[in-house]
Amino acid sequence: MTKRSQWWWRWHTVIMSLLLAVVRTSTGVEARDKTGVLKASDVIGMKVEGTNGKSLGTIKDLVLDPDEGDVQYAVLDFGGFLGIKDKYFIIPWEAITFTPNGKKIMLDVSKRDLKNAPGFDKNHWPDFSDQQQQMLIYEFYEIPFPQGEKKQGTK
Repeated sequence: MTKRSQWWWRWHTVIMSLLLAVVRTSTGVEARDKTGVLKASDVIGMKVEGTNGKSLGTIKDLVLDPDEGDVQYAVLDFGGFLGIKDKYFIIPWEAITFTPNGKKIMLDVSKRDLKNAPGFDKNHWPDFSDQQQQMLIYEFYEIPFPQGEKKQGTK
């Protein structure tokens, strides 16, 4: 095989691989949109914007109630650079609103507000059984604390 034909085959393989990747990606998005199901894998990593349209960060994780299986909180990763000096915030699921196209999350706070929100270091997660902590979070986001319902970890 000549050098020219080797180069052509390599170029051809690269182009075909890229085309295949584009087809797979676009097909996956269409199938996901048609299901009508909200998957954790779609929410985790989703961008979050504040009331003024400014970026607040991304959803890092979801906190589930182990007894009921419901999503209780989303964990917002805010600040820092490349994972250094990041601060996490617990957002009650009821405080989350998705944009009409479903590509981003809207949160009714600004960056300035978020700097005063109850947050935590990514290596030191809060005790979710602490009802005082839960009430503080719900109050900050002006979401009524569910009195009659059992929240995660409460006794």
